[in-house]
Amino acid sequence: MSREKLYTHHAGFLVFNTQMGVVFFTLPRIAATYFGTNGWMSVLLVGVIATFNIYLISLVNKYGKGVSFFEIVEKAIPKWVLAPLYLFMTAVFSMVGCLVVKQYVLIYQLLIFPSTPDIVLKLVVDLLVLLLLLKGIYTISKANIIFCLLLLLLVPIFIAFTTEFDSVRLTTSFFKDGESISKGFVKMYSAFMGYEISLFFIPYASKSVKWMRGVYIGNFVVTFVYTTVTFICYGFFSYIQLKHQSFPLLDLLAFLKFPFMERIQNFLYSVFLISVIVTAAMYFWSGKETLKRLFPRIKGTYLIVAIMLATFFISYIPQTLIVVEEWFGYLSVMMIFLAFFLPVFALVVLLFRKRRQPHV
Repeated sequence: MSREKLYTHHAGFLVFNTQMGVVFFTLPRIAATYFGTNGWMSVLLVGVIATFNIYLISLVNKYGKGVSFFEIVEKAIPKWVLAPLYLFMTAVFSMVGCLVVKQYVLIYQLLIFPSTPDIVLKLVVDLLVLLLLLKGIYTISKANIIFCLLLLLLVPIFIAFTTEFDSVRLTTSFFKDGESISKGFVKMYSAFMGYEISLFFIPYASKSVKWMRGVYIGNFVVTFVYTTVTFICYGFFSYIQLKHQSFPLLDLLAFLKFPFMERIQNFLYSVFLISVIVTAAMYFWSGKETLKRLFPRIKGTYLIVAIMLATFFISYIPQTLIVVEEWFGYLSVMMIFLAFFLPVFALVVLLFRKRRQPHV
């Protein structure tokens, strides 16, 4: 029987849903606080940089001829030398997956279940993530298509805010009164993180390089959604108001009124759980794929359980959203480093191997 493969639509939907993290709800505040007036334009700039990073990954897929990142580097460097890098990658990927869930449940607790311990909510979500992970990457990719379609159905809701949109609130100045563009770049780039896991799709994907188009499309759709929503927030609120709102997107959704439902923002935030589950699952899966290179004889299921248990106990440490965001800040820097370093590292190894090959 032929082995299953990830194709363009699988990769596109996986990247889209992995990128759509909880940062989405704070993105307008990040843009206003760190970029100032018309900060929504910074989303486009960051999206372009993310696209360049995807291009580097596509080069690895092209010149590596479908060989996984791990096999490429291990053919040139002994595994024991790579062990510190693999452990670092496992720790970063796993903690990102853990904190994605932690951040979501802290906000969920604040909005809906203030009397329920956050660790209980996290345990429930972690169990859902684990059940999804146990099905394997191919089943995840298929189920994720349905999840994404449900999320995309929510996008037309934002059309309702166009009647209250006022272009005067945008102002005529650009990137003024921002606190720190460099710090804001790191925070905003964290909202785009998720495409880097496509580097680990290579051995599971179709041998045709066309599957990478899905990664580009997924990143493009995320950039479009982020830019559109941030732009609407800038026209609905002033950028000064956005600076003082913890979750501008939830505040925006609170203006929606339906006769059959109260507090629509809580319902929509609950629906967003499906994106959090996929995002966390893909980061835990990336951590498992990396750790398996060091422990090939241990079954992947056991590695996943071990990783999730370890991160679950670590999640006891950050107790507030402020602390979680601080941890995310440090992890974001590490993720940005890995997102650029790993494909460049693989390309350098491929170039070195090509030059060492004897010319016929």
